[in-house]
Amino acid sequence: MGATVLVAALGLAGCGRQDGGTGDGASAREGDVYEIVVPYGTQERLSRGETVDVMPSRLEFQVGDTLRIRNDDIMVQTVGPYVVGAGEVFELRYGKPGRYEGMCPLSADKTYEIVVTP
Repeated sequence: MGATVLVAALGLAGCGRQDGGTGDGASAREGDVYEIVVPYGTQERLSRGETVDVMPSRLEFQVGDTLRIRNDDIMVQTVGPYVVGAGEVFELRYGKPGRYEGMCPLSADKTYEIVVTP
């Protein structure tokens, strides 16, 4: 049960959209949508001490790209720096360049790095 990361140019309608730092949601580039799905049963696997590899250790985005995380599990999950409620979808459009890193219980090596380039 490896990571499910889908890359597609999808519309952003219907999801709780958050701006990634521009303040107004504006960007010169529409960007791609990258989706990570936390599968049902993830918390059970974590509770048994299994390694769960849902979040890639490194993600690269360009300004205007969107990260969508869908939590299909029955528990709140931390995916990289983001906390996603059970059955919820979190969406973030990156509005400025940056680099973010830290611990992630849902990556194979328990770390993440997110790089956003212009």
